[in-house]
Amino acid sequence: MNNSKLKVREPRRGVDRSLTYIRQYPCGWYRICDSTDIPKRGQVKHAFAFGRELVIFRSDDESSQVYVLDAFCIHMGANLAIGGRVMPGTNCIQCPFHLWEFNGQDGHCTKIPYLDGKIPEKAKMQSYPCVERHQMVMIWYHPSNEPPHYDAICIDELSTSRFEFRGVYRYPNIHMHLQEFAENAADVQHFQPLHGQMLIPWTEWHVPFVKVHHQASLEFDEKPYLAYFYDTAMIQIFGKQYPSTKVDASITFHGPGGITLFRFDGSFGRIYLFHTHTPTGYTELDVEFLAFVETKIPRLLNWYVIGNWIAQWQRDISIWENKVHKRAPFLVKNDGPILKMRRWYNQFYVSKDEQETLDW
Repeated sequence: MNNSKLKVREPRRGVDRSLTYIRQYPCGWYRICDSTDIPKRGQVKHAFAFGRELVIFRSDDESSQVYVLDAFCIHMGANLAIGGRVMPGTNCIQCPFHLWEFNGQDGHCTKIPYLDGKIPEKAKMQSYPCVERHQMVMIWYHPSNEPPHYDAICIDELSTSRFEFRGVYRYPNIHMHLQEFAENAADVQHFQPLHGQMLIPWTEWHVPFVKVHHQASLEFDEKPYLAYFYDTAMIQIFGKQYPSTKVDASITFHGPGGITLFRFDGSFGRIYLFHTHTPTGYTELDVEFLAFVETKIPRLLNWYVIGNWIAQWQRDISIWENKVHKRAPFLVKNDGPILKMRRWYNQFYVSKDEQETLDW
């Protein structure tokens, strides 16, 4: 192998950008893995999110349900994801160190092989509410372990024969804070400078003389955890707009942005694209897109639409990965509802008083 051809990310020298952001992970639902990552009963998988190591396992009983616990055993700290095994016919995982067993549902210890008598009630692993939908395993995160404030996203029509799953696109280790993605939707003035140029799908290459005209807006739902971003995009060639190229995109923020849903509607039909962010650190995200497409849409067309959108998303990354968070930005008229978005987003953080009660 010619190592000179390997693309190596240069070390960045400058201020510690992460210190300008709030030192919390927003409360909400997040994709922790895909269903295809853990397809078999009794399978165990290691994960890292929210600065924590986690163990994911699928039960060996009839439910074949996925469970998520903290990875490190409460007893002596062994990692259940490394050598742990699901007990046959159960929803319990066994620690490889001293063979303690833990229930996936609530994390309670169900067996200590050398203990005579009752297992202490406090012998319990941290468990995470877990839902498997739309090819994803989603968990609820709250720093003080409150139960879910709302249900995980569910799109009923995706369970019909009208739609089919058409792929997943992974972009690990993006150096940005999750809140930036939400604020990006409110920052209407960035669309033309960053996204006004037509790109060849999946690339950074501009299409000469072809522009994209954007008309964007933002709405907040009566349900406090929902917000909607709308963008009508139309191709413009030498200044002339072509209505036949119009695509209406709607983006649903189902919580703080751990799970967002893009919906593209055009004369070609409908495409759903889950855009998920899993924080591994305060300014580190694993990003994944999952595509569900109407069966009548040719694969080449969904490749074009999705590839165009992801190419435009990648234009934002160079900004996100190098900016700081301005707690008091110098805004002017027509900058967009950035402060309104911040007020909405603040609900997903615990208050200062709540932080003081947490065992970080």
